Amino acid sequence: MEIPDDENLLKLLQNDSVEAYGQVFIKYYKPLCLQAQLILKNKASSEDLVQNIFIEIWNKKLYLQIETSVKNYLFRAVKNRCYNQLKKDKVSQKKLMGYLSQNTSNRFPKWVERKELAAQINHALAELPQQRQRAFTIVYIENKKYKEAAEEMGISINSVKTHLRLALKLLRKRLKPYS
Repeated sequence: MEIPDDENLLKLLQNDSVEAYGQVFIKYYKPLCLQAQLILKNKASSEDLVQNIFIEIWNKKLYLQIETSVKNYLFRAVKNRCYNQLKKDKVSQKKLMGYLSQNTSNRFPKWVERKELAAQINHALAELPQQRQRAFTIVYIENKKYKEAAEEMGISINSVKTHLRLALKLLRKRLKPYS
């Protein structure tokens, strides 16, 4: 089956065609993941981000608002979402560093340089998939309840707990030399 051009895909999408949506996904998923990976430098986070964009486009019927080409819209959405994610990550890392320096400064040996620790924390957080980073940020940086995190992320409370457990496991493992 041949995939129609973007103009026809957009017309079909705006008529709520599930098939057209599937064709857009097939046509653009991999290139969008590649673009996201070039920006975020993390394959899992990139894939999560692109999947979330596709879910949001369908659930919120954002395809009805596309005025340019489908391709331009998708690539611009991925680019913007990636840069927003990088900004959020930077803020989260600053808050985490502040938290760690206030609450655990006496737990770290004096020989550990603050910059080295910051680099290790940043590296460990960057290794987390996007959903785990988001759960960690919402619960531990923004001090929200599990229920609030679950609602914000659109997942169950148990999923939030699982993401947090796995995130903390990786962070403990990566930061063990500093404890």
